[in-house]
Amino acid sequence: MRSKWVRGLLRAAWGLELVVAVVILAVTLVQLFLVGQTTLNELLAGQFDLDGFFVSAMTIVVGIEFVKMLLLHTPRAVTDVLLFAIARQLVVSHSSSVDTLLGVAAVALIFLIKKFLHTEEDDGAAAGKRPPETPAH
Repeated sequence: MRSKWVRGLLRAAWGLELVVAVVILAVTLVQLFLVGQTTLNELLAGQFDLDGFFVSAMTIVVGIEFVKMLLLHTPRAVTDVLLFAIARQLVVSHSSSVDTLLGVAAVALIFLIKKFLHTEEDDGAAAGKRPPETPAH
């Protein structure tokens, strides 16, 4: 009896994740269109702001990676989201030298994790599949 409830809750959570992923993707696509429109208008008016463009573009990339993470459920997808989020912060913020150094160290650590701790089994086992069912107790 209990395992049916747990499986039902897991299916509901999976469904909600899909709904959230679709909403995030839709908003990201709208933002992509708006960034293109704004960029074109700014270029034609001679008022293009490269920093603002980078902020918007990197936010779109993080949104896309977040959708992939919600759908794939792999360690590589999670580290990709972290990598792009940290890289976005490094690119768009003009922070202190210590903050920049910590950001670069975090990116290096993520690359080390991807190189030495990720395995093909981690990515292949979960890619495109539903989360594993809980064992019946």
